[in-house]
Amino acid sequence: MIHAMKKTRKKTGPGVLKQLKTLMFWGVLSAPMFPVSQISVAQTSELPELGDSATLFLSPVQEAAIGKVFYRSLVADPLYVSDYELRDYMQNLGWDVGQYADLRGIPLTFSLVKDNNLNAFAVPGGYITFNTGLLMATDSESELASVVGHEIAHITQRHLPRLLAKADEQKIPALAAIIGSILIGGQAGIAGITATNAALLSNQLSYSRAFEQEADAIGIRLLAEAQYDPRSMAEFFGKLERFTRHDNTEIPAFLKTHPLSYTRVAESESRASEYPPQPRADSFEYFLARARIRALFVERQDDPLLFFDDQIKSEQELERQSARYGIAAAYLKNRDYNNADLALDPLVITYPEHPWIQTLDAQIQQKQGKIDEAIAKFDELSKLHPQKLFISYYQAKAYLANDQTDLAIKTLRYQIRRNSEDHVLYSLLSEAYAETQAYAEAHQAKAEYYALLGNYRKAIAVLKLALKETDEEGYLGQSIKARIPELEEQDRFLKASSKI
Repeated sequence: MIHAMKKTRKKTGPGVLKQLKTLMFWGVLSAPMFPVSQISVAQTSELPELGDSATLFLSPVQEAAIGKVFYRSLVADPLYVSDYELRDYMQNLGWDVGQYADLRGIPLTFSLVKDNNLNAFAVPGGYITFNTGLLMATDSESELASVVGHEIAHITQRHLPRLLAKADEQKIPALAAIIGSILIGGQAGIAGITATNAALLSNQLSYSRAFEQEADAIGIRLLAEAQYDPRSMAEFFGKLERFTRHDNTEIPAFLKTHPLSYTRVAESESRASEYPPQPRADSFEYFLARARIRALFVERQDDPLLFFDDQIKSEQELERQSARYGIAAAYLKNRDYNNADLALDPLVITYPEHPWIQTLDAQIQQKQGKIDEAIAKFDELSKLHPQKLFISYYQAKAYLANDQTDLAIKTLRYQIRRNSEDHVLYSLLSEAYAETQAYAEAHQAKAEYYALLGNYRKAIAVLKLALKETDEEGYLGQSIKARIPELEEQDRFLKASSKI
């Protein structure tokens, strides 16, 4: 057995909150350059006519800019979950549901933050964030997908611009504070902001409930079209409400930011009944993702191995198998590589091509000093699963650990040509170039990393450092000099477009 995981006392996202509360005042809003995948746009639209008032307060360009600033701050926050496999799972789940939404060209980026509280929220620009606690509270993948669909609907219905337009009509003060509050957690904090004006409080909350009903209706449709159980939304929300009522526990943050009522649950049940029942088996990745979170990211828990030891007796096969995976991940985290190897070995045999299981096996081999075997496995997996970008991350890191820097650079540059807006690839490429003391190239790659996160000022500063490390008249120097004014122009454009 291993010791309990270290506890983290810090609360979610203090750096994010501070920056978002001030972003409307100093105008550092970023360009609509989006990392991660591009979700296709549905052919039909169920959007209401929003009118000019909503667009006047927050144009699509400004929505994209707000989202970029949020995402940049989120990625820098210590509670952001940068885990490769979990990012892949959440993005793929988002793709399953989001491909049926009328996104009008808005890409979706899904993220996790390490927080036991049950919450999820959507930020303009297509950025949707889940607390790990919410994912762990679901009992099925359809329940998790129901929250995904609900949050996507907040994006497609442009609820933030509509709220701002209504707030201005009623002369509600401190619009910037309202924006910051909404960015923190869906519509979190609206009640607190308007509490100083009791005459407006009731109206503001009722408008929020109308948003929730609208998001429920669209979310249920997305579930049905994506072939998830449309009844799962009402089931999950009802479960949360019963949990707090029966156990006398604090209301989950999700219910505070997404007002719930008996009427709303009943309406969700009624809407779901209009679709034929379509129970859907949970994917293996759903179980593996929950096990990975418990092994690596759950706070304030006893030894996770105690939980997995109990779960491994489950009657459900996928729960038993995911428990073995969780045990191996927990041992690896605690540097008990031999026990990690023993725990994972049955799964390696049973699932010889599964990317999560075989990648974990390669990581364990690498930690055991079997670097050549690990690299061989990463190479094989990258061919079997070329769409799984996280395998290339591990593959490049293994090359670096084995002093095969040229192969690491070749792998990363190959993937960048196919995934040019993935910021992780540029960060790893910068590290690889630094290993060869190619500091100009390292700075250049790091600058693109910052640019993809919308931090153009830092990108420009790093490029100027790169110029000092190379011949300005050579090809690389000319390329860097040409890139600087491009970033400066993007920075100026976004400052001008961010005025509200």
